[in-house]
Amino acid sequence: MNIRKILFYFLLGIISIPSNAQDYSISLLPFNTDTYDEFSPVYYKGDIVFCSNRKSTIFIDYTDEKKNLPLLDIYLVEELSRNTWGKPKLFLKEFKSHFNEGPATFSSRGSEIYFTRNINIKKKIGNSIDRKNKLGIYYSKFNRRAGTWSKVTPFKYNDSEYNFAHPSLSEDENYLYFVSDMDGGYGGTDIYVSKLENKVWGSPQNLGPNINTSGNEYFPFIHNTGRLYFSSDEHESIGRLDIFYSEKINGEWHKPIHMDAPINSRYNDFGLIIDAFKKSGMFCSDRQRTSDDIYTFTPLYPMFENSKRQQENDYCYVLYEDGAENPDASLFEYEWSFGDGKKARGLEVDHCFNGPGDYTLELNVIDKLTGEVFYTQATYPLKIEDIEQVYINAPDTVEVGQEIFVDGRKTNISGFNIYKYYWDFGDGRKTRGIEARHIYTTRGNYIIQLGVVSKNDRDGNSEKRGTYKNIVVVGSSRERGRRASN
Repeated sequence: MNIRKILFYFLLGIISIPSNAQDYSISLLPFNTDTYDEFSPVYYKGDIVFCSNRKSTIFIDYTDEKKNLPLLDIYLVEELSRNTWGKPKLFLKEFKSHFNEGPATFSSRGSEIYFTRNINIKKKIGNSIDRKNKLGIYYSKFNRRAGTWSKVTPFKYNDSEYNFAHPSLSEDENYLYFVSDMDGGYGGTDIYVSKLENKVWGSPQNLGPNINTSGNEYFPFIHNTGRLYFSSDEHESIGRLDIFYSEKINGEWHKPIHMDAPINSRYNDFGLIIDAFKKSGMFCSDRQRTSDDIYTFTPLYPMFENSKRQQENDYCYVLYEDGAENPDASLFEYEWSFGDGKKARGLEVDHCFNGPGDYTLELNVIDKLTGEVFYTQATYPLKIEDIEQVYINAPDTVEVGQEIFVDGRKTNISGFNIYKYYWDFGDGRKTRGIEARHIYTTRGNYIIQLGVVSKNDRDGNSEKRGTYKNIVVVGSSRERGRRASN
């Protein structure tokens, strides 16, 4: 990454991937250039808006004085058909200044834009290496009747002493995520969020040490599911900037998960977005040349968007016979036979069966003197069935470093011919198969998911089902012993 890029990160061909080795296939988008940077895509009304420092006019183009390249502007490219793109053009000339514009984010209907811009745009000539000209967040609203955008308005927390950049608006438009190097953070740049209350943005809240580090966090993207994607040069990144994601569990962001290759590489990888159904997305990287490019990606693992929380099967019952008449307690007593080789005496008893099956229950009156059945009071058939669901057989709590065994053999879905099993352990690791082994290396609360895919029918269609459950990873017994001794 050259100096110009480092400053603006603060500012701000198909690659063949073997299906058995990677989780995604990626492609370089055709509107990238060899010379200029293209990055930070966002969805906008079925098209893509992105940042670039390509020349936008032959008449005036203020430049980065270090590299003699134009400054950043916001561009739009239309998707003419699937994987066919038009020619990029300036998104709006009204938003263009003598300085940098972008990255941007839009409301769900595309009627509001929030974007990054240098705070001081009154100078006659832009200079992207002017560290005194901090970045701020600005917004504009589209007036449908007039067909025009409103005057650009600064975010109320912009400060000429600090940078505010890389906005990402939640789907409900009530939360604005962004980065800043304001005082009170954990490192160089941290990710913050402001909440909209009574049409006013609340004071920025730092996302905390699970997300932010002593390094730099950039380019947040909040998905409609609540999952946060971002880039960082910490969190044990394998390259320079790497892409991570995190989710809130019980009000706290869990440990970020590092996205595997080919999304991350030993180069700068950042600016990821993914569609509402997690079926495709885009990210940026400088892995193939000296400039930044936008890639599209498609998961090779199927996505199980409608997974449900696993319900636990209950094989325990309280048995009681309403119509039973009390015999002489000195001579007789009741005894239940459960049909599984076990018995218990009493008119009301508790019993847990070993699992699903067809059982025959008998309530017998026992002669206390002989111990034999005097007569049978009642006989009932009992059919116990597992809940119809994909089922994860896994422990609820494990220790760091402990190898665990999981399987999906108790999955019960009628009329569903399972072809493949897909595991996601919630720590960035995935595998296939009806059973799997795994080791968690970090304490935390993880979500483990199992998805199944049926065989294709005659028309080539298949079905998907999924389930998930929480698994708590605690410190090892040795670790707990050390803490106790201290």
